[in-house]
Amino acid sequence: MYQVVLGAIAVAIMVLVPILSVVLYDLLVGRWDEGLRRWRERRSSAAAHRHAVRELRSQQGVPIEQLAADLRRLRTILGSDSHKSAAHQMGNRLAYDKLLMQVCEMLEIEHELATDSVGFERDIERIRVEAELERAGLILSDRRFGQAA
Repeated sequence: MYQVVLGAIAVAIMVLVPILSVVLYDLLVGRWDEGLRRWRERRSSAAAHRHAVRELRSQQGVPIEQLAADLRRLRTILGSDSHKSAAHQMGNRLAYDKLLMQVCEMLEIEHELATDSVGFERDIERIRVEAELERAGLILSDRRFGQAA
């Protein structure tokens, strides 16, 4: 039995020492640097993806997609409410401004919609905030407008 164990150890040494020396040499020379870098990137991107999925699952409040849909809906209403009463128009504008402020807070975009500006200044600030939201990736305009077929 003793000779069998010694024989197995000798065979393991004769096989493993050359393999381990080649692996160690490849590591020292840098042959595996690119592969190890890609492996680390995949591992870190997978961890970031898992973290993002966990954050989405624990998200509280109204999703940004729902707010964007509400903004698009209110934007079309604002464009076609000229025949409504002044109180109705003001209510629509206030609701639109509240939604704009909520989305700006979610996306951390600076705005001055909370100030007491009225009239032309308020309209300019609305347009500026809409442009910032579009720049951040939120689609507010009608998809058919301004796009090639």
